[in-house]
Amino acid sequence: MVALIFNEVLRADGKGLCGFYRVVATPAGQATVWLAYIGPWADAAEQPHVASESLAFGSLTQVARATLQSMAGEGQLASVELRPVGKLLQPSEDLTDVEKAIWQRRQTQMAPFLNHELIADALMRTQGIGPVVQLALKAGDASRTTVYRLWKLLCENGFDASSLHPRFDRCGAPGVLRPHREGMKKVGAKKLAEHLGEPIAFPQQPTTEADRVKILQHAKILSKAGLPFVELYDQLIQRVYVTQYAQTENGRVGIVPPQGSFPNKRQVRHIIESGVKRLERVLRATTLGHFQRNLRGLRGKAYDGVAGPGYAYAIDATIGDIHLRSSVNPAWPIGRPIVYVVVDIWSTAIVGFYVCLSGPSWVTAKLALFSTFCDPKLTAQLWGYEYIDVLTPTPTVPFEVWADRGEYVSAGARQTCLTMAINFAINQAYRPDMKGMVEVLHRIAKDKQYHFLPGAINARRKELENRPSAKESAYTMRQYVQYLYGIFSHYNLFADRSNRLTVEMIGAGVEPTPAGLWRFGHEAGIGYQKLTHQDRLITGLLKQGQAVARRDGVYFESLQYEADIAATQQWSAHARNFGAIERSVFHFPGSTSRFWWPDPQGSMHEFRLRENARATSDFSLDEWRDALIFDKCKRDDREYRRLTAALKNMEAQSLLRKQAIEQTAAADAAYEGPKPTSREARLLETLSLTGSASTTTATAPSTMPVLESDAAYDTLMDEVFATMNREAGQ
Repeated sequence: MVALIFNEVLRADGKGLCGFYRVVATPAGQATVWLAYIGPWADAAEQPHVASESLAFGSLTQVARATLQSMAGEGQLASVELRPVGKLLQPSEDLTDVEKAIWQRRQTQMAPFLNHELIADALMRTQGIGPVVQLALKAGDASRTTVYRLWKLLCENGFDASSLHPRFDRCGAPGVLRPHREGMKKVGAKKLAEHLGEPIAFPQQPTTEADRVKILQHAKILSKAGLPFVELYDQLIQRVYVTQYAQTENGRVGIVPPQGSFPNKRQVRHIIESGVKRLERVLRATTLGHFQRNLRGLRGKAYDGVAGPGYAYAIDATIGDIHLRSSVNPAWPIGRPIVYVVVDIWSTAIVGFYVCLSGPSWVTAKLALFSTFCDPKLTAQLWGYEYIDVLTPTPTVPFEVWADRGEYVSAGARQTCLTMAINFAINQAYRPDMKGMVEVLHRIAKDKQYHFLPGAINARRKELENRPSAKESAYTMRQYVQYLYGIFSHYNLFADRSNRLTVEMIGAGVEPTPAGLWRFGHEAGIGYQKLTHQDRLITGLLKQGQAVARRDGVYFESLQYEADIAATQQWSAHARNFGAIERSVFHFPGSTSRFWWPDPQGSMHEFRLRENARATSDFSLDEWRDALIFDKCKRDDREYRRLTAALKNMEAQSLLRKQAIEQTAAADAAYEGPKPTSREARLLETLSLTGSASTTTATAPSTMPVLESDAAYDTLMDEVFATMNREAGQ
């Protein structure tokens, strides 16, 4: 619908009226309107009925209203919206002092043209805008030419004061390309010698458009990440301007062109900086991956598209910037751990973490997921720290997990995801910024520990004095886990998330922390929870191993465990009669306190470490294995010491036996007379050792004395043999 009102823009496609027009006057009580031509219609050039000659910009045309309405009915006229450029929408307060002064002078000068009644009256009386121009010349000190130029601005941009804003942004000057053309002087500042009037032996030649094209083309080819400009300039000159070569015995050698006949560094730098956009230069100076990770523009928030808490987790592993000690022997350094962190995207809460000494691999990643999904009280028992109720409700299996490539792109990960119904969203290669939240939390944890933990490292600092050795370490792995649990709990409870609070959250009194957002999301019904039985988590995510039921108990990793099911099913009796029995079990490597065995005919059973086992539950499996290997390494030394002592003992026994034989032979040869019986000899031996005995009576048939202890000795022997007889008869 064409309204035909003042300042309306029309698009016409008729035989006598074609192009864009602005309504400049609608005289009251008249059947005509006045239109100002403001530009051709792009498609009108293809219309055969349109005259080839173009109208002057701002020229006026008087048209009857009936004619325009008829053209509108035939589809040859339409009302369009002509949006002004952004510079004209700028508030007057944002104009510079110079721009504001020019704008105010223009407003004073063109005030009559902003009065519709003056324009309509002048057009009806004189068929032109001459009377209004006279009023404008009296209102200011501008020339007639300036008034008509400003009239065109009003016709083009609209009859509004903002259309008179000065457009210094279209004035050229700095940033305008001025390539050299034949017959023109060289652009740019003169050299010092030229100012002093001294002759220049090698005048610098100006750059032409052809030079510009060649330099930009070769600069694009030669640009590499980190290539200094000096080397780039040298290679450009060699490729573009070295056109003569000398043939030598060592091959062709380029001849440097005369000084001044090729662009200098300043000219080449100006061509590159003016011909290549700033962001494109940044991209050329680095790799695409580095640009995407660290230099690209930010396009949103990490939680965009995430429905609520528990819907999406992000997982990542890093090398802990700290040296640890062994729990078996604190004198043993065990190196730096691998730390997994799992973060809820919507609430930014840390929902789980895991520390290990090997990896990263899918086996350790599964343990990190187990630490996140299982009962947090069980995790606290396994690691040996005091449980704190931080996240309510406790985290469960999410809808999807965001992860890097690597261990998550594997057959084991795919099988586990199918079994546990976990959706993995794998990021692009070399794009850790796509889950930047967990990367930032890694950095926060490292920054916190650097100034407080012995043996902590600032990996981002390359100075040697900031890279301590393992000798400065003091924390064991379990102590480090307790430390991480403390700072992660503090983060969940007190990290400031005030910028995430909406009006509804503020009204509900939500605590602006990750834990507060987590709780509010679930209470508001936008959280995601999925019930997964702990037995399924154990069999699906924990590490699998082999336990052995022997005649003397149930052993796993050379440690003895016990459970009621082993006694009920008489594992030891079966092993004693039919040989050892192997059972496939699941265990948490961070603790030797227990393992789980799924009974094919029953349910899941938990085996706990015996009190008299070779290790306590305070050790991780890796540390226990280190202790066993360390002990095994000493086995050869112990065997060598035993053999050495055995050989010495054999030599001493041989010498003793030889001496005894010689002494006995000498005594037999020297002895004369009757020999006593064995009992008499033993009594004589006793007398010689004790030195006290009672004499026998005179009527004793034997000449040998009798001890008072004979009766007691015979009674003791009788009791011993009677006992042996009873045992033999049972």
